[in-house]
Amino acid sequence: MKALSRRTLLRGAGGIAVALPFLEAMGTRRRARAAGVAKRFIVFFSANGTIMNNWAPSGADTNFTLSPILAPLQAHRNDLLVLRGLSNEVSYNSPGSNAHDLSMGTMLTAMPMIIGPSGLGRADHIIDGTAGGPSIDQVIAKSIGAGKRFTSLSLGVQSTSTILEPMVTKMAYRASSDPVIPEDDPSRAFAALFGDTQASQATILATQKRRGTVLDAVLGDLTSLSSTLGASDRVKLDAHATSIRELEKQLLTVGSTTDACRGVTPTDPMVSLKPYSCLQDSRPATCVGDFATIGAAQLGILQLALACDLTRVATIQWSTAESTVVHSEIMISNEHHKMSHDDVNNAPQLAQVNTWYAQRFSDLLDKLAAVTDADGQTLLDGSVVFWVNELSAGQVHNRRDLPYVLAGQGNGTLRPGRYVVNKGDPHNKLHAAFLNMFGLQASGFGDPRYPGVLTGLT
Repeated sequence: MKALSRRTLLRGAGGIAVALPFLEAMGTRRRARAAGVAKRFIVFFSANGTIMNNWAPSGADTNFTLSPILAPLQAHRNDLLVLRGLSNEVSYNSPGSNAHDLSMGTMLTAMPMIIGPSGLGRADHIIDGTAGGPSIDQVIAKSIGAGKRFTSLSLGVQSTSTILEPMVTKMAYRASSDPVIPEDDPSRAFAALFGDTQASQATILATQKRRGTVLDAVLGDLTSLSSTLGASDRVKLDAHATSIRELEKQLLTVGSTTDACRGVTPTDPMVSLKPYSCLQDSRPATCVGDFATIGAAQLGILQLALACDLTRVATIQWSTAESTVVHSEIMISNEHHKMSHDDVNNAPQLAQVNTWYAQRFSDLLDKLAAVTDADGQTLLDGSVVFWVNELSAGQVHNRRDLPYVLAGQGNGTLRPGRYVVNKGDPHNKLHAAFLNMFGLQASGFGDPRYPGVLTGLT
């Protein structure tokens, strides 16, 4: 059999296309970058700081024990580099005074904020400002995303359905005044990744309703291809098809009416983007969908996008900075942000919320570890995964001693299985270290007042 191209797509009626995982039949491919250079960069965001005493591991370096908040990551202990002590000094040297705006806009850009002509509004939020430069994910994406279907993938979980001011909804920027808006709708993200880019979303959904699912549309090609493959590739192809089918059971119901779900049995719980009345920052608002199940769907999409090599850089933004989510899935009845303003009295509930996010981060690492790349590594081994928060302590809006977690080996550029306490270096140095991991020689990143490269990561 002639070697398959890595870009092979299965195409069916209605313009539906399905990308394939790496198969042995595709032959030995040239690695995207030389050995010793990280392959993928993934950013995972959660908000409002943490309870540091319950977050920080005990011990040091390789001899450490995960904390109660990080306990869900125990199975991945040796994949983690838990890093505390870095400071977002740029946020303290930016115009404005709302800590959530300043920290969110500088968290990944490490450049001072810019206030727009409308100035400041409620609670000193910046009304129409911007970050001062590109974010680290987008700089890396320009280098390693070339030739991919998507230079980067930005997913959100209720990241834009908010009455909060706009700066808290954006963490990634291609350039100043050019924010990357996360895609909050899993069905739209799925259609963009696996549907025909020449067809409209309405056309894709109409085709799916007529013909069933994406896999049904390409079933003939799928069957023909499977018959030509070896046993190992057939197993991979079947597992890939199963993943898409299970994801579709959820996603085909997103944002649709009951009638549109006819003939489809979604998994439980069903993902829905149905709007409903809620409170945000104690004000009447409209919330969209179930937070936990939308998030689970987005993690599945992220895994598939990376497994199919459609992108090398991805971000998932859970809510916004100053998150007003009520985590009812763990029996919390108060807003996350409101609770963070009194972390003494709300410490047990805040610890629950942060532990819940640690479990979601573990879910992401599980998905990355479950996929083997072309060179025999898992996706996790070749990646640098960055769990970031805009604050350290929500009650005082502290942006120093930040609670960061790195995961993966970055193809040999990151040495995990450690707990490292930094003594206050600016987070610019971490971002400069990220650039070097991806083969981009750097002596600093962002604001030139904070030069240097963070050491001790390898």
